[in-house]
Amino acid sequence: MSEFTSGSLVMNKHRKAIEDFNPTLIKPLNDKWSVFFTKGTEVSGTYPEDIIKMTTSLPILYFYNFEDHGWGFTILYQSRVISAFDYSYEADAIELHNYVQERFPEEDAIELLYIKPNSDDFRVKMFKEFYKEHSKEDKVKKLIKSLDVDAFALFNIDSGGLDKLRDVFSMESLMNLQNHFTLINDFKETIDIKEMCWIRADRIENLMN
Repeated sequence: MSEFTSGSLVMNKHRKAIEDFNPTLIKPLNDKWSVFFTKGTEVSGTYPEDIIKMTTSLPILYFYNFEDHGWGFTILYQSRVISAFDYSYEADAIELHNYVQERFPEEDAIELLYIKPNSDDFRVKMFKEFYKEHSKEDKVKKLIKSLDVDAFALFNIDSGGLDKLRDVFSMESLMNLQNHFTLINDFKETIDIKEMCWIRADRIENLMN
């Protein structure tokens, strides 16, 4: 069974301010962080809109991890998104499907790529053609275009931690990434949210104990 985790995180020193907004649940995650949910929180990769007004004077980190599908986060502060990262493990397959559908509009892309007798050879050929037009460097640049590592200073991440994050999310590291689970594990360890797992809005009753 794959992990599905999502929720909003705030530093413990700001917990009282969040409580004033009457969240459906707020609970300490560890010595530094608390996790909370609002009425608008769903099991989703998108932050709930109803937390925007909470960020007028304090930062909130919305984090999600859908183990087999992807993970990401959004940092909100002063009622706006100041940093975001969304890493889909299925992006290549989706982009390839769209590429093939554009190339062969009269055909079913799924059949061409996965069902027809020669689909394996065809899929390899299409991947090669696709990557001739879309370099790995371009894909990584797109992945980090909304990311601002320095925004983590709002959560009292020290200079060493920020340097580690810069390395984790550098072009070189992402282009040479061999295992996407290494990326998320390094991220969670660096900002100290290792406990943020198997936590989500539809399992609030499990968090009340």
